[in-house]
Amino acid sequence: MSKLIITKESALPRKAHLYVLGCKVNQAEIDSIAGFLENNGFQIDPECESPELIFVNTCCVTDSAAGKSRRTIKRMSEKYPGSRLLVAGCLAEIDPEMIIGVAPKAIVLGTQAKDHYPDIILGDNMEIASLALPPASSCTDFSDAWQILRPSRSRAFLKVQDGCSHRCSYCIVPIARGPSRSMDLKKAVQGAQRLEDAGYSEIAITGIHLGAYGRDLSPRITLANLVLGLLKNTSNCRFRLSSIEPQEFSNQLLNLISQTPRVCRHFHIPVQSGDDGILKNMQRPYKTDLALKLLEKLLDLIPDACIGMDVIVGFPGETDISFEKTEKFIRESGCSYLHVFPFSPRKGSLAYGFPNRVPTKVARSRVRALRILSAELRSKFIKKFLGRRLEALIESPSTVSGGWSSGLTDNYISVKIREINGNLVRKVVPVNIYKVSGQEAYASISKSEATFLTIGNHNIEV
Repeated sequence: MSKLIITKESALPRKAHLYVLGCKVNQAEIDSIAGFLENNGFQIDPECESPELIFVNTCCVTDSAAGKSRRTIKRMSEKYPGSRLLVAGCLAEIDPEMIIGVAPKAIVLGTQAKDHYPDIILGDNMEIASLALPPASSCTDFSDAWQILRPSRSRAFLKVQDGCSHRCSYCIVPIARGPSRSMDLKKAVQGAQRLEDAGYSEIAITGIHLGAYGRDLSPRITLANLVLGLLKNTSNCRFRLSSIEPQEFSNQLLNLISQTPRVCRHFHIPVQSGDDGILKNMQRPYKTDLALKLLEKLLDLIPDACIGMDVIVGFPGETDISFEKTEKFIRESGCSYLHVFPFSPRKGSLAYGFPNRVPTKVARSRVRALRILSAELRSKFIKKFLGRRLEALIESPSTVSGGWSSGLTDNYISVKIREINGNLVRKVVPVNIYKVSGQEAYASISKSEATFLTIGNHNIEV
């Protein structure tokens, strides 16, 4: 049971520190918090020595993430004892007692507290109280009341889904976030329109289990319906989809995204293992053959797509042969980079009690091997575009004469560009990659115009 502790504040805080750990959904949530604070007279100032408010959005998907979250909370509590400390996110839901143990004055906000964020943050006329909120498992509605536009970022996040109803054996996200819940399609479209009107050229569509979008809505719809709705009701902004499970790339979705350059050619797929026996024990609802066929089809439809994969190494029962199968699968898949995680036993998950644990030393060695492979794949992918024209979102201006700006292509290549002024930040511009060094790409602005296919009134069959 999450504990919500509300304290009465005599004055509105004017300076705040924000900290975020974990996934893009956590990033989307902290951006909304930042937008809300800025709209209500706060200044987000990480250099402030005496912040009146500190907000930490935590993660606990692995031991490492939980440890980083715990250390951040403890450090903030000790460094700023006079500040109001709010702690949210998955660790706050899973282990509020631990948080109070390292930061006794912290205000711990579980998953069900999201609807109350505005009142909690402002703290206006609220008596000191301790409220017992229902656990995340009882969440039934998508909480979007507090999602606020933050105008200071180069690209925007639009969170359209939360929670997960599937129970992979290693994962505690369903416990921390609750069942899958989707934002109403009309609200999602309105959110995208507001972001485009505010000048964003790229919007990242995020969710804990994005491929499950719309299953809980009435009438039931799909992720393809969402993407089509966003394209038809916006003009020129591009959309980047966050992680999608292998089994959830429907033909309708594949056909749609292959027909428009307004969906970024970047797909992140949590495959997790290249061994069918391990996938079965993970309770993943597919086999490696399905994943390989998907990747082949993706690259056939969208040859220049960047495909990333999540891989868990050292899952209980993973033998040398199992790992070799995973490595072989990765090399055959055509993927461009990996996010590699060592298995982390999470209390409350089915795999927490699995036998045949892989020794830590062996798991670390396998992680290193795959991260080296990832660097090779990434460098090889980027070199394909040497001398090629791509579309890049300008993320930062040059801060000094002769300095470098950063940009991100639609197929997820980070580029360095010389001397870009602030007027181009948030804009998508054509660039030519003229140099590749390892995993770094250097580009110049192309003289040709950037063009996008406007979906508008076009009929795309889904």
